Amino acid sequence: MFSLRSFFKLGSVSYLELGKRVYRKVVDDDCSEHAAAMAYYFLFAMFPFFLFLTTLIGLLPIPDLLEYMMNQAAAMLPSQAFALIQDNIRALFMNKKEGLLSLGIVLALWASSNAIVSVMDAMNNLYVVKEGRPFWKVRLVAILLVIGLSLLFLLALVLLMFGTRIGNYIADLINFGLLFKIAWHLMLIPVILFLLVSAVATIYYFTPDVEHDWVWISPGAVVAIPCWIVMSLGFSFYINNFGSYDKTYGSIGAVIVLLLWLYLSGFIILAGACLNSVIEHSSEKGKEPGEKVEGEQGKGADRRDYVEKQAQAKGQQAKEGSK
Repeated sequence: MFSLRSFFKLGSVSYLELGKRVYRKVVDDDCSEHAAAMAYYFLFAMFPFFLFLTTLIGLLPIPDLLEYMMNQAAAMLPSQAFALIQDNIRALFMNKKEGLLSLGIVLALWASSNAIVSVMDAMNNLYVVKEGRPFWKVRLVAILLVIGLSLLFLLALVLLMFGTRIGNYIADLINFGLLFKIAWHLMLIPVILFLLVSAVATIYYFTPDVEHDWVWISPGAVVAIPCWIVMSLGFSFYINNFGSYDKTYGSIGAVIVLLLWLYLSGFIILAGACLNSVIEHSSEKGKEPGEKVEGEQGKGADRRDYVEKQAQAKGQQAKEGSK
């Protein structure tokens, strides 16, 4: 079975050709439109997700974790978008009612899962497959992804906030000394990045209705995370220093800025998925476009008809959808 570990084993496909194929796929598969749809669902799922996240934070015996999370968000988001999120998160955190907490968590998980379902639709489009999982399974996978991604995010946040203290405590507890502390500090940032890359790899693995091997670090995730960090910092810098959305759009300027940031984030996620898809479809051992399971017959080394086969598979999918 094809594995994304074969990222550096593309046979006769050069990295330049790989880049061209990824670009064509991003354009041909309407990643921009799907990213816009994802941004719409992300916007409506964001505050239910924060309700669930703040509930998890409240269960952790860690003081000021919410404040630290807000400070990190302030560094990554434009000021208008951050102000909108900050006000709503504080309202959620301060006005929790115990009697409605359980119902609120269930509703928050359901609403947040809508965003994951939109990602599933986009990923199936990239792999040129039609969703074949039953409704209950799609929704269950989406809810479990919300929970799993939340836990990965919180773990990365805790390590970012208290990683140094944790390392010092372990070193003092078991008498490992200075060498362990140095090694811990050197590994801390790579571990945090590994958690973030694993979170994106989890999305790439579970959202499309195709079979492929699990890998902790996929090529698309390795590319998507740095691009997302650079995009967020650059977008925040531009909006805070040169943007005038509040003057142009008035009171809804913050919503426009947040929606644009969500759109760019979704586009980067889809671009990373395009990279994974093109690598698999270009590999001798990978699936053909439109296949959910790798065919029994082996593939030849010549994959020059990749684009034509992809177009044929998409055309067949469109015909089936119109029936």
